[in-house]
Amino acid sequence: MLRLLFLLMGGPALRASWPALLLAGLICLGASLGIVLESLYHGTLSVPLLLLGLFLTAEGLLQAWRARAGFDRGWPARINALALLLLGAALLAAPHEKGDCVAWLFALAFFFDGGFRLISCGLMRCRRWHSKLAIGGGEWLFSLAIVANWPLSHRVLIPLGFALVLLGWACSLLQMSRQIRALPAETSVAALPLFTRKGVRKAHGFNYRHVACAQAPASVPLTIYIWTPLGSGSVAGRRPWFDRWVAAIDHRGKVSTGHTSLAMGDALYVSFYPVEDMSCSLGGFLQMLHAREENDVAGFHQRSLEQEIKAWCLPDKRLTLTHYNQQALANYWASHGQDCRYNLTSRNCSTSVMQALDVATEGLLGLRGLRGYAALLDPDFWLLSLIRSRAEGMTWTPGLVMDYVEVLRRVLAAQPEGNSRRYLYAEKEPAGNRAYHTGRG
Repeated sequence: MLRLLFLLMGGPALRASWPALLLAGLICLGASLGIVLESLYHGTLSVPLLLLGLFLTAEGLLQAWRARAGFDRGWPARINALALLLLGAALLAAPHEKGDCVAWLFALAFFFDGGFRLISCGLMRCRRWHSKLAIGGGEWLFSLAIVANWPLSHRVLIPLGFALVLLGWACSLLQMSRQIRALPAETSVAALPLFTRKGVRKAHGFNYRHVACAQAPASVPLTIYIWTPLGSGSVAGRRPWFDRWVAAIDHRGKVSTGHTSLAMGDALYVSFYPVEDMSCSLGGFLQMLHAREENDVAGFHQRSLEQEIKAWCLPDKRLTLTHYNQQALANYWASHGQDCRYNLTSRNCSTSVMQALDVATEGLLGLRGLRGYAALLDPDFWLLSLIRSRAEGMTWTPGLVMDYVEVLRRVLAAQPEGNSRRYLYAEKEPAGNRAYHTGRG
């Protein structure tokens, strides 16, 4: 979550606020130590539940304000705000009585997150997959320890989990406050060790001039096109989760992963394909998921959307951003647009689009100054971080890119001015810019 915040804040804003990052890191470190001492001496959940209650109450108040100010309209926004306020008030009013329920919720959260890590690491075999597999196994053991209430009580284990999260935040904030000062000008923050040491394979594509983002919207919109797996042919049966975010299987037993592309007017088009068709059965598809460099194959970039539609079909979804770093994206593509190594997991069409999108959106929150850090209080930002963490733990797919961009557009919404609503993107797209569906052969 913090890495996403750092990316959207950008280098200039982070350099200007590095003392605040240092102070926030020290506060998180102190809070982590305080939780450990409180749990060891008193064995209660009062501190973490108090923090959780305060956070939920603050989120409820923020949601209520957004509904009142005109950001989120309709009954769903009001019900969401009311639910957050009631849950936060319940935790603040009687934190001790909610300990067992919260313990089971934490156990489920660790169980499902650990299971996701185990499955994704086992399939992808990405860089450092052994250590990531061990983390997933550790999460399962932690969830079982909470349920069994052994070897320590869950009233001690859960605060220790909170303390570990805060300790991780503290380390990230302290590292960023140190690393950002040494980052050369016009260099992407994604080139920092805090970013490059993670990921499914070694980082690449950062030796370009990442100029500061302009305050004014770009001269042409940035458009992301999505071809969903379900639109690729006649699907044999429905697998809601698999079809939505991974791939669809047709009546012939062939797998379609869909496709993603990105366009910056007529100047730039990102649409990456393998030279040889990789259509295969489900068993062969699973064999190709390994993300390491030895599984790379030759690829090529489609030249334009018009050629792509002529060769294939219309996209199912089109999303636009009107405010982005146009010059940085042009510089990035001029330096790395000819890299044609394709990998089904780690260098596919969606990962290529996402790297370009990260270049284009880096620093957009930083244009607001310190107000950019208020994104931490936005529920959409937490959802955006969750989508990104799932994709980075597995791989980017057209479905995940579509979800990410839709939530990103809401996160990048500007503050209301008076009774009007002003956005960094067009909230309501014209009829010709909405999703449209077509059959594919």
